[in-house]
Amino acid sequence: MSVFILAFVIFIIFYVFHFYWKVSKYPKGPLPLPFIGNIHQFPPDNVQKYFDVLSKTYGPCFTIWIPFPAIVLTDYEHIKDAFVNQGDTFTYRAHRSPETLLPVHDHTGILASDGDHWRLQRRTSLKILRDFGLGRNLMEEQVIRSVHEMLIQLENINDKKNVDVFWPIQLCVGNVINETLFGFHYKYEDSEKFKTFVKIVDKHLRHLQGKMPLLVSAFPWLKHVPIVGDIGYHNIKNNISSYHTFIEEEVATQVKKYDGESEPENFVHAYMQQMKQTGNPGLDITNLCATVLDFWLAGMETTSNSLRWHLAFMMKYPEVQDKVRKEILDNVGTARLPSMSDKPNMPYTQAVIHEVQRCSNMIPFLGSHQCKEETEIHGNRVPAGSLVFAQLWSVMRNDTVFEDPETFNPSRYLQSDGKTFDKAVLEKTIPFSIGKRNCVGEGLARMELFLIFSALIQKYEFVATSNIDLTPDWGVVLTAKPYTCNIIPQF
Repeated sequence: MSVFILAFVIFIIFYVFHFYWKVSKYPKGPLPLPFIGNIHQFPPDNVQKYFDVLSKTYGPCFTIWIPFPAIVLTDYEHIKDAFVNQGDTFTYRAHRSPETLLPVHDHTGILASDGDHWRLQRRTSLKILRDFGLGRNLMEEQVIRSVHEMLIQLENINDKKNVDVFWPIQLCVGNVINETLFGFHYKYEDSEKFKTFVKIVDKHLRHLQGKMPLLVSAFPWLKHVPIVGDIGYHNIKNNISSYHTFIEEEVATQVKKYDGESEPENFVHAYMQQMKQTGNPGLDITNLCATVLDFWLAGMETTSNSLRWHLAFMMKYPEVQDKVRKEILDNVGTARLPSMSDKPNMPYTQAVIHEVQRCSNMIPFLGSHQCKEETEIHGNRVPAGSLVFAQLWSVMRNDTVFEDPETFNPSRYLQSDGKTFDKAVLEKTIPFSIGKRNCVGEGLARMELFLIFSALIQKYEFVATSNIDLTPDWGVVLTAKPYTCNIIPQF
C-alpha cells in the first residue's frame, strides 16, 4: 500500500510540474488549476463578458484552460492575423464534443470538417449555390416568395395590436433555406413539423453551454459518469438525434425523386449530380446529409434571430424606424416590394442593418479553430495543436473605430454626405467572421436581411406593447428576449 501511495504522490507531483511547464508555453491568462483549469472561474452565463474582462488584464490574446488550453482572441488585428494572414494554418477543427454532436459523423459536411475534405464540401456547396442564382435574380425571387407568404400571414392576423412575430419570421426564413435544400415550402397552416425541429435546434444550442460539456470535452470518459455525462453529453446527443432523423428522411425523399438526368431542382439533387459527374469519393450521401444539416441550421437560426433583433431595435428607436421607412417609400414607393436593385439607393437602411448586427452581436465567439503547426499571432507564441477561439463580440463592442460603441447609431456607417459608407467602420463589422472559414451562406443571409427587413418596415409600423429589453438571452446564439407588438398597416 505504501508503494502505491508513493507512486501516486510521485505521479501527482510530476503531473502538476508538467502541467505548469505546459502553461508557461502559452500566452498568459488567469492562473489555471491542475485537472480543472479555469472552469471553476467560469460564470454560469455570458461567458463573452468574462473573456472581455480578462482581455483588459491580459491583452487581446490570452489563454484559458478548459482544462485543455484554448487561446482567445478579442480584437480585430489578432483575429485577422490568424484567420486571414495565416488562413490555411487555422482552418482545422478540434474534433471534440460537444461540437462533434451536431453531425451524425464527425469530420463530415462543412462545419465539423477540415483539411482537403472541408475544402471539397465548401467548394461544392458554393458552386451549387451560385448555380442556383446566389447573387442573381433566381435566389432573390425565392426570397421574395417567402416574404409574400409572410406578409399574407401577418395580414390575416385579426388582433394586430398584440402580435408575436416569432413564427412568421422563423417560417419565412426557414422556407427560404428549405426550398433551396429540398425544393418545397411549409405552409403556415401546416407547419407543426417545422416548429418541432426549430425547438430541437434551439434546445441544442442552449445545451452546448456550461461547465459539464467542457469537462466531457476535455475528458471524454466522463460521458460514462452519471450526472456529468448526462448533462455534458447524453442529453445533448439524445435531443439532436431526432433532428438527424428529420434531415436524413428529407434527403432520402429527394434522392428518390431525382432521376439523374434532369436539371437539379434543389441542393440535394445538385449535390447528387456532382457525385455522379466528378466521381469524387468524398462526395457521398453521408456528407450530403451532413452538409444539408449544416445549412438548415446556419441558414435558419441566425438569420431569423437577427430579424427579430432588427424589429426590437426599431421599436426601441422609433425615429430610426421612421427614417428607414421614409427611405424605402422615397425609393420604392408602395406598389411593389423592395428588391436588391434598390439596395444601392438605400444607404441608411443598409447602415441600420449593419448597426443592428453590431449591437445585437449575437454570435459571441466562433467555433474552435486549431493550428496544426507552431506559429505566432502578433508575436504571441502558439504551440502546434492549439485551439483558438475568436470572440467577435469584443471586436464589435470595443474597437476604437466604433465611436461611443454603447450607443445605437446607424449613421456611424455613413460619411457626412449620408450616402458614402465609411470603409474603416465596415471593415470591423464582422458578424459573419473573416478568413477562409467565414460563413459560407453570408451572401444569402445578407440578401434575406435586406429584403425581409425592408419589406416589413415598408408594410407596417412596429410599436412595442411593453418595454423593449435589449439584454440578450444567453446561449451559443444571443437571442432577443420574447416580445409582442402592435403592427400598424401603412397603406
